[in-house]
Amino acid sequence: MAANDPVVKLLKVIPPGSDFAYESRLIGGTTIPENVIVWAFPDGAETVLDFLAVLEGYDAGGLTFPLKWSASVATGNVEWEMAIRRFADDAEDLDSAHTYAYNTVTAAVPSAVNEVGYDNITFTNGADMDSWADRELAIIRLRRDAQLGNTLDDTASGIAYLWGTHGYETA
Repeated sequence: MAANDPVVKLLKVIPPGSDFAYESRLIGGTTIPENVIVWAFPDGAETVLDFLAVLEGYDAGGLTFPLKWSASVATGNVEWEMAIRRFADDAEDLDSAHTYAYNTVTAAVPSAVNEVGYDNITFTNGADMDSWADRELAIIRLRRDAQLGNTLDDTASGIAYLWGTHGYETA
């Protein structure tokens, strides 16, 4: 497998039971305008989006998730957080409580409204990614924790729009 080839296959986008990012659209400015579907993470609240995923062709390295995103404002930072919940063979009950351990990137918003930013969240092999192994399912949880007064790292006073992500193996 070549460097940066995706090994994380995103099977479904799953809004969680509460506090979820909502589907939105950004309309382009051409004569026949583009209609880009994005996920909106507003400021002032903890907002979450889950992905059902499987590892395929994984060789026990770390994982990198490039986030492609934009914002409704042109100043401040967005704190993106991601965690992995592994579903080991015959060992994990979806009904059982699980505590997510998040890895974080504090990303400066792009210099103009709706320009796209590219920032990475990384995981090292092992416990940092819930010991996720090849061919296993997992929930990948992406969160913007922008509750007022909760963090000083998320300072953007607008909506952050997730355009997409994938995961690839890093050495």
